[in-house]
Amino acid sequence: MKKSVLTALLLLVSVCAYAEIRIGALLALSGPISNLGKPGQEIIDGVVEEANKKNLLGDKIRVISYDTQSLPDRAQTYAKKLIAKDKVDVIVGPNGTGEALSVIGEAMSSKTPIMAFAGGTSVVEPLKPYIFKSPQKTSTAIEKAFNYLKKKGLTRIAVAADATGFGQDGLDQINKYSSGLTITAIEKFNATDNDMSTQMSKLLSTKPQAVVIWTVGRAGAIAAKNLRALDKNILMVQSHGIADNSYLKLAGDAAENTVMPSVKLTVASSLPANDPQKKVIDAFVAKYGKLIDETSVHASYAYDGINLVLSALKKAKAEKITLQQALEKTTKFVGVTGVYNMSKNDHCGLDLSSMVMVRVKNGQFVLEEM
Repeated sequence: MKKSVLTALLLLVSVCAYAEIRIGALLALSGPISNLGKPGQEIIDGVVEEANKKNLLGDKIRVISYDTQSLPDRAQTYAKKLIAKDKVDVIVGPNGTGEALSVIGEAMSSKTPIMAFAGGTSVVEPLKPYIFKSPQKTSTAIEKAFNYLKKKGLTRIAVAADATGFGQDGLDQINKYSSGLTITAIEKFNATDNDMSTQMSKLLSTKPQAVVIWTVGRAGAIAAKNLRALDKNILMVQSHGIADNSYLKLAGDAAENTVMPSVKLTVASSLPANDPQKKVIDAFVAKYGKLIDETSVHASYAYDGINLVLSALKKAKAEKITLQQALEKTTKFVGVTGVYNMSKNDHCGLDLSSMVMVRVKNGQFVLEEM
């Protein structure tokens, strides 16, 4: 009798364990990239609330969030907590490349899938079984930008990169994809520097045809102002992380004529009607456009990331496979960031077609090249 009661209790516990799907969220709700984390939280909560209303997965979905404060060590600490204490099924985020790299060990040792919102190629290359990401890889953005320069007949570039994980990942990929280009000089700076005039002067002294700046946030605006104070005409190429409204506000007139690779969201109204992403982007703008305008275009990575996870959870349940396997079987998934085609060998799934080249004209992003 006691044995049968115990068995029943164990079964009840087992059923309860699967009655709630727990999604951990590591978001920069404070710190220098909080303009990504804060709107990301609102977007994730909104998507999950709608999924629960529709009973998308048959079980209640619960989001457990922690503020990484934009710091890698905080991200690592909270990743441990989400896995060991909160017993989450999957983690979405964090926002920064350095943060994402810091949590890889925790995910791998516990076999907990992570859908990062970070841009760095090094997050998913070399391939790591349980690590995925929703933004384009840095390598994709650099290949897009360099193809553009070569078409324009520009082959001599000087490069400035910040010392963060994103900047150094960018520098690695720039060296990797520089075939056909001559790098006249490379300068580094700290993302917290208030002046990069010395670095810009050194770059210009090598007579490049274009200056490539690889950073995100405030540092990109400072670099632009410093470069324009020294040379008003040289082509300035910024990273895809700078393709954001905050750059236009912070850099002001110095942003004019900057070119950069970008997600299509920045020029949504200029997309042709037959673009495979247009309907999804238009729907996203209708729902979250104001939020994005006030914060960051890159908060859209959270939208695609959480939807990729929910879609994979549904597939995993239906096909009785693991979440990792379901994510690797994600194909033709049309998101705001691009059309995802993941596989066992590609945990990002976005190619060059997901990006456009944009230029800043009259304080606005305009479509330069598809």
